[in-house]
Amino acid sequence: MLLTHITNHYKKILALLVIGLTVFGFVYYFVKHPTTLDSLKNLSIVSISAILLLYFLILLCLVLVLKFSLDICNIKMKWLDNLRLNIWSNIINFFGPLQSGPGVRAVYLKNKYGLTLKKFLYISLIYYGFIALIASMFICIGSFAWYYALGLIVASMLVIYAGFFVLSKKIKKGDRPSLSFKTVSNLFLITLLQLLINSLIYFIELKTVNKGISFNQALCYCGVANLALFVSITPGAIGFRESFLLFTQKLHHISAANILSANLIDRAVYIVFLLILIFVASTMHINSKLKNFKT
Repeated sequence: MLLTHITNHYKKILALLVIGLTVFGFVYYFVKHPTTLDSLKNLSIVSISAILLLYFLILLCLVLVLKFSLDICNIKMKWLDNLRLNIWSNIINFFGPLQSGPGVRAVYLKNKYGLTLKKFLYISLIYYGFIALIASMFICIGSFAWYYALGLIVASMLVIYAGFFVLSKKIKKGDRPSLSFKTVSNLFLITLLQLLINSLIYFIELKTVNKGISFNQALCYCGVANLALFVSITPGAIGFRESFLLFTQKLHHISAANILSANLIDRAVYIVFLLILIFVASTMHINSKLKNFKT
């Protein structure tokens, strides 16, 4: 217990240090290269609105991700409850300590729906396994020939399904989720849609700073950005995502100036999106309180 507390304490310090260094890096770069900010003049209200709309579509995808994940465990959740949980977990995941959104979902689902931690970890592994697979596929499609991507998909699917089988055997029969082709396919397809929408967001942001960037480059960029989430301890992978994108320039061929400018746009618009979510969540909470008062 003490070791866990100490580890979490150092993780928080490290996260704050990374965020501080990232902010310093951004400021230092833009002070040294002031012309880089000129590209931000191309950012229009239409582009900002489109990015916000796409972020709301991702939120709907996350609602469906949770629904299809719970289908694997034969648990039915009300749509409004699902939406409320996803809104709050997104807010907490960014503004809370480390990336605590999944922890919030795990505790809520255990207390209200009786979903055990083992089952939650299991369905989370399936979902994150699909994210890793699709992100790797995007990198291959964006930077290599299509047959490399196809080979990676086939090989990865075999590994993932084998992993599901092994993990299922290690879980007690009573706790074992019910996997089927339909439930797993539903989860895969909605995860694919989520990342495709994510790639459209990045494409709009990159096009804003450089009209010559292609969708294939944005697809590769999206794949790298999503893989950065697996090693991040900062809100929204601040610092980690930028580092991953800078270290993989030979894959997506996007300049450092474009990466930093596009990320500046993304961070700013995403914070606006979260502020809207906070307002929506507060309104939902007030309405719920009023209904309880009337009854």
